[in-house]
Formats: sequence, structure tokens, C-alpha cells
Amino acid sequence: MNEEKKTQLHDLHKSAGAKIISFGGWAMPVSYESLKSEHLFVRSNCGIFDVSHMGEVIVSGNAALEFLQFATINDVNKLKLGMGQYTAILNHEGGFIDDLIAYRIGEKKYLLCINAANIDKDVSWLKKVAADFDVNVENESALYSQIAVQGPTSNKAVLSLLQGQAAVEVEQINYMEIAKIDLFGQQSYVARTGYTGEMGYEIYLPNSIADQCWESLLACTTTQVKPIGLGARDTLRLEAGYLLYGNDMDEKVNPFEAGISWATKMECGDFVGRKSLEKIKNEGVNRKIVAFTLLDKGIAREGMTVYVNNEEIGEVTSGSFLPTLDCAGGMALVRKNAVKVDDTVEVEVRGKRKLAKIVKKPLYSSKTK
Repeated sequence: MNEEKKTQLHDLHKSAGAKIISFGGWAMPVSYESLKSEHLFVRSNCGIFDVSHMGEVIVSGNAALEFLQFATINDVNKLKLGMGQYTAILNHEGGFIDDLIAYRIGEKKYLLCINAANIDKDVSWLKKVAADFDVNVENESALYSQIAVQGPTSNKAVLSLLQGQAAVEVEQINYMEIAKIDLFGQQSYVARTGYTGEMGYEIYLPNSIADQCWESLLACTTTQVKPIGLGARDTLRLEAGYLLYGNDMDEKVNPFEAGISWATKMECGDFVGRKSLEKIKNEGVNRKIVAFTLLDKGIAREGMTVYVNNEEIGEVTSGSFLPTLDCAGGMALVRKNAVKVDDTVEVEVRGKRKLAKIVKKPLYSSKTK
């Protein structure tokens, strides 16, 4: 049995009294106080998350652009230096191998942020595709820690770490942009991205300065900062309508079903999975991701069946109590034409049918930009 991996910040979490759980092979903090209080704190102040389990892959070389244009579904040509985009890598059937963010950090150099549980699978697949291109694919996940700084006052927290040119550059970056900076004497990156639906940043930094950065953020005097666990991270992203790999999508779900056709650039030439997506599009998409809130008491969880008029139409992919909305809800993958916004459905929760309402996504209006 493999021993759980620990992030560079693990000892700080333990000393802060965090509840540690196993998550994708990692020992990670799920909460420090309570999920609800941490969730609401991020919505009103600034919370920091240890997301060092996420993967970092560097793609570089003469054909880096051409490779990523073929390997991912979005239009990499649009990425100017310092820009990022949400995208995905697919299998040949059009299903998700992973979703990710790709940043252009050099003229012929890109940083890919990938999901923790998929690192080995993603890197193996990327290297296999890269064999036909003049490109280097390097898994640098073990070299980086990653800290997410999220909330309406996250700007104050991040700027408290910086001086001079670094502060100027970070203050100027827009949503989905990234800046290379000097942080505690080490080359690091700060991106204006996040997974909570609030304004926020993600800091990619060498392991050697992770503790110093974490403690400095908590010591910020210009705004309140608290550490936040993965429990609240999940409910925050669910309210904001962000997909979670392994729940809302996997290798049997395609981008049209997952609701990210906006990031799938069919007009930009060939990419892995494109032929299958063309066929799916021509024949008609059969399923769609919808959001719902429960009208009855209970919490709908992943895998629970969704019904309309006693007919099974799909299943819940993600569900929880949603603190900002003060109700339970989530997302479900259902037959495409079975329901529309404002329709009522039933979800089987622990053997009992619970009434739910289909609502617009996101459940919580995003303030990221």
C-alpha cells in the first residue's frame, strides 16, 4: 500500500489543528474550523488554500504551440505572453482525460496546471502525443507548491507579500493572466485565477519558500486572512458552477455534455478527439449538465438518481449543502431534452424521493472578473 503524499505545508496544517483526510493519494486539510464558516469567510474576506497537490507541467520547444493546439481543445493561438485559458485534453472518443488551465509563460513555453489525481495519466498521455512534435514535456509537479488566495480582499493579501516591480506587475494582471515575479528571492508565478467564484489568485512557488509565503499571508495586516480546507473549496466551486473531474466529467463525458462547448474550438483545425466530437455534434448531444436546488430537506450526493414523472433521466454528479444559498443543491448529468430551467424533478436521497428545482448555472453569481 502506497504511503500518502504530503505537501510542503503539511506540518503547518497539523499545527493549526486542521482535520486531515485522504484525498487522491494525498493527506490534505479538509477543514480548520467548520466547512460553513470557512465557506462564508471566503465569500466576505480572504481565504488561503493549500492546493500543492495539483500538477504543474512545462511544455517548451519550437513546436510547443503546434503541439498544444493539437493536444488541447481551446485555441492556443490566442494566448499572448502572460495569458492563460481554460481547456481540456480528450481521448479519441471525445471524453475528458482532464480539464486544465494552460498559461503562456515564455515565447515557446507554457505552464499547464492539471488535476492532482490525474498527474501520471496526463503526463503519460502528453508525452505520447508529443512524440510527433519538436517539444519537451516536463512534469515539474514535485518542484512546486501552490497556494490559492481567494475572496473579495484577496488583492490586499497578495500585495502584502510583494514590493517594487513585483507588486506593480501583480496589481496590473487581469482575470486569466499570469505574472512571473520574484517572491522571497525565488522565481515564482502569480495567476489571477481560482476555483471559488470570487476574485482570487493562485501562486506557483518553489517548495523552499512555501512555508514562508503561507505564514506571511496569515500575518497580513491589511485584511483578514484565514486558512481554508478542501471541504469549503468544494462547496465554493459547486456554487460557482465549476466542474470537478471525476464527478461532473470523466473519460465517458464529452465537452458538449459538460457545458464547455465555449472552450471547444472546432474551427481551429485538428485536435485529439475532434473527429468523435464532430460525429457527436452531427448526431445530436444526448446529455447535459444542469444545476438544481432541493426544495425538500436532505442533501443530494454524487450518484443519486434523478427522476421526472417516475422516469429516470440521469444522476447527480456533485451535491452538497450550499452555505451562501442556505440550501442544498448541486449539479446533475441528465437526458438533454428531459428538463429545462424552473422545472421540478425528484432526486432519490437515501431511498426517498426529494423534490428539486432546475435552476440557472451558476448557482452563485461569479465575481471573479
